[in-house]
Amino acid sequence: MKKDQALSLLQTKPESSSVHYKSGLWYRTRGMDAAALSCFEKALSITRSGEKTADPSFDESLCWMEYGRLLRQLGRHHEAGMAFRECLARKRHIPEALAEIGLLLRRSEISDGDLRIRLTAVASEFIEDPALHVAETLWALGAFASAAELYASLSPPERYTDRNLAQYILCLIYINQFKEALFLLSRKTMQQDRVLLITARHRIRTAEAIHVCKLCLHGKNGGDIGMPALSRYEALETAKTAIALGKVEEALAILSSPTEHEYHELIYTLYKQGYRELAASRIAGMEQLPLYDRSQISLELCFIAAEIQYDEGNYETAASIFEAIYNTDPNHSASRFGAASCYLQQTKKSLMARLENTIVGSEHFLQIERYLNNITRALHILNITEWHTRWTPAQMRNHGASSAVMLH
Repeated sequence: MKKDQALSLLQTKPESSSVHYKSGLWYRTRGMDAAALSCFEKALSITRSGEKTADPSFDESLCWMEYGRLLRQLGRHHEAGMAFRECLARKRHIPEALAEIGLLLRRSEISDGDLRIRLTAVASEFIEDPALHVAETLWALGAFASAAELYASLSPPERYTDRNLAQYILCLIYINQFKEALFLLSRKTMQQDRVLLITARHRIRTAEAIHVCKLCLHGKNGGDIGMPALSRYEALETAKTAIALGKVEEALAILSSPTEHEYHELIYTLYKQGYRELAASRIAGMEQLPLYDRSQISLELCFIAAEIQYDEGNYETAASIFEAIYNTDPNHSASRFGAASCYLQQTKKSLMARLENTIVGSEHFLQIERYLNNITRALHILNITEWHTRWTPAQMRNHGASSAVMLH
């Protein structure tokens, strides 16, 4: 949808909540936050006034959700919290709303125990039995110890949903409660090939989680009770599972002498699971990047190396890596978006420097500001392609993690 189309729809259907909501989404992706807020507010005001909308399928709760997310992005945290509460009041999008409220609460750097208490208090205002919802939210936010405590306080595991049971088991592994996790994993109802979680394109299966628990309890050579002999593929997948479950050092014990390909896979997994600093240090220690290797893992390793340079503001270096990737693989669209973002960031940086030396309010000053606004909107448009890695709140907790173990 183009701007003139959005304006035309708003003019032809001025009392349609759905049209205002969709226009708000469009404006937001273009970085036009004020217009987006206005559209969301109009959509909600029409519904509150009881006026009939042209589209009865309008999801008011979803509009509150997106409105709250935009308010949070703009730093209007109290108003954002009220918007998310509207979702809870309507009993819609409860997990998403609680997670958003949890993110707001974590701004004050409260402990996970206090986070559990405050989330429970908020949820209790709107939900009759909020414990399970709060446990799921704590899991999503990476508060694994608090989530495990809450799950343990609920009904026996036999009464959990499959998703809740998997979350409880994985929480136990995260917090080193391996015996309890192994007990639950070893039950007949837990098939060995069952997928407990798909995270960063990696599937954590029951068998791999069992291997990790046995390694942590008994070591790699623990006899009959330790880890069984694994094929190279099984060892690699189990090592990746160990990383995904916060057991970075144990991953090396599983795959102590990785091949170059396996080493690249481990670094890639570290990065995708949020261990950004660990992955960056290992990439920095490589003699050279596999820029002209067409294998998928080599391209992905180069891509995250470029992302790291981009995030550090080294746009020229990042652009050169992105360019090398799509020259090797012309179908690698994310690297094209990455390169375009680099060029825009370089131009923006240059214009900002010129703006500092320009007379405020002069024609030249206003012209530079217009250019900067256009660049900002262009970056917003590129960002909606999601070319850059996005981490979950739980994975973001791993960003600054360090380890004495070097993967080599």
